[in-house]
Amino acid sequence: MCRRQFTSFKQQGSMLIIAIFILVVLGLLGAAFSAMFQSSQTSVNYEVLGIRAQAAANAGAEAGLYRILRLSQSCSVMATGSTTPTTSLAVAFDTTDAALSQCTVSVLCGQRAAISGSSYTFYVLSSSATCSAGNNISVTRSIRSEVKK
Repeated sequence: MCRRQFTSFKQQGSMLIIAIFILVVLGLLGAAFSAMFQSSQTSVNYEVLGIRAQAAANAGAEAGLYRILRLSQSCSVMATGSTTPTTSLAVAFDTTDAALSQCTVSVLCGQRAAISGSSYTFYVLSSSATCSAGNNISVTRSIRSEVKK
């Protein structure tokens, strides 16, 4: 009878070791899932800001085209061989629009010299949008368009 008590007395601490092992494993799994969730959340934030920046750049390019083609706003003539427009077009968005409220857009236009024998005027537009969010996250998208009038 003494022998049974002695063997069960030796095994009393094994449950404590198993419980500590399970708690450590569960803690590590929890930390891994937390890190994975954080990474996924950051990725989604960048994707959403990228889509907003792309939409803002598209809207800026369309507004610039409207100003040139419909409102007859002039653009400076670009130097021969130059690919960078220099005239800034003022484009502003509705500040009550929540989707684009954290975005800024700059639109530049330039006019290319007409090809000899052509009556067309060629314009180059460059629209760049940057959208920002908290935690120092910002995404920039740019669009370049060429149009003839």
